[in-house]
Amino acid sequence: MSNPELNLTVQVPADEWAYAQRRLTYLETMLLHVVRDLGEVQEWFDAGELAALRLPGLPASRAGVTGRAKAARWPRRRIGRHLVYHVTSLPAPAFDALIARILDLPEPDPIEGALPNLPALAGLAPAAREIEPENTAPAWVLPLMRLMRGPAKGSLSLAWRSLPDHLPKGTILPSVTEAATVLVNLGLAEKIAR
Repeated sequence: MSNPELNLTVQVPADEWAYAQRRLTYLETMLLHVVRDLGEVQEWFDAGELAALRLPGLPASRAGVTGRAKAARWPRRRIGRHLVYHVTSLPAPAFDALIARILDLPEPDPIEGALPNLPALAGLAPAAREIEPENTAPAWVLPLMRLMRGPAKGSLSLAWRSLPDHLPKGTILPSVTEAATVLVNLGLAEKIAR
């Protein structure tokens, strides 16, 4: 056989693919959490724990979380007297906020479209006063997304490590916190988490 490669195409329903992507993001996050030696890994939460976390998009009461979980048919297990729900079942805003807390990143702004607190423009240099349109992404975002879809095969950490070699000339690599904030503000964090 001259070509040992076997290319296969598999069709997966969008909701199953989204679930797999979210689970992968969560597992990568937990791996980082364990590597940092920050304690135990928790994938399943009972309704009281979820309510106590006060995550955006979730009710603030045990009964409210239980009702939401039942209505949305979240995967669940019974542990003792309690039902527990898998973290990847959470609505996207709650999932993103939980990941941000685990990684000590700034939590996504729960109010979509709200502008961050920006310094006054008067004290900035003329070049810094130029305001880009809201839908304009920094120059590093497109190479990051290309790496995610290409060589990194969906791994954010691998894409991030490879990013400096793929940036356009003159582009400065942001800090992890700045990058996370930009990805959340552009609505890309949810897509990466899926």
